[in-house]
Amino acid sequence: MSVEQEPALCQAILFSDYVIREKGTDRLSIINSFNKLYFPHFPCLTPPFFLSIFLTHLRGKIVSLDITARVEDPHSGHVLASCSGKIGFPADSPFIEETTILDLTLPVTPFLVTQQGIYSVVILVNNEKIGERILPVLLLPPSFGVHSVLKPPPAPLQ
Repeated sequence: MSVEQEPALCQAILFSDYVIREKGTDRLSIINSFNKLYFPHFPCLTPPFFLSIFLTHLRGKIVSLDITARVEDPHSGHVLASCSGKIGFPADSPFIEETTILDLTLPVTPFLVTQQGIYSVVILVNNEKIGERILPVLLLPPSFGVHSVLKPPPAPLQ
């Protein structure tokens, strides 16, 4: 008698500039997290960034998981970027409890954005959609000023 696997759940999707996994404790340091991307003009190329995803509701003996993340234009369905990975579990690994949370990170390479808008980040596990989050890509408001990466700092006063 086989137990039917219920769908995995994605508890969180985080965006950040960097992610460090500590070797001894396996803890994640999520550095420079953000909810929106701002640019001074369009079209533009995004910087590379990381997705940190937290999966739960997996249980039983799992041999492998195929993980895919896509950045999509929800109006046209076009995929602007995609990243994926396969997680294999050793044959002698213990059964996964339903309450276990897997934290995974995926790198997103730079991609072209032709106009500002609200884009979708979609997470698939074994080709099944398990999570989605919006990623607003907006024009840099004048009140924000220009970030130091876009303009050198002023000369010191003498």
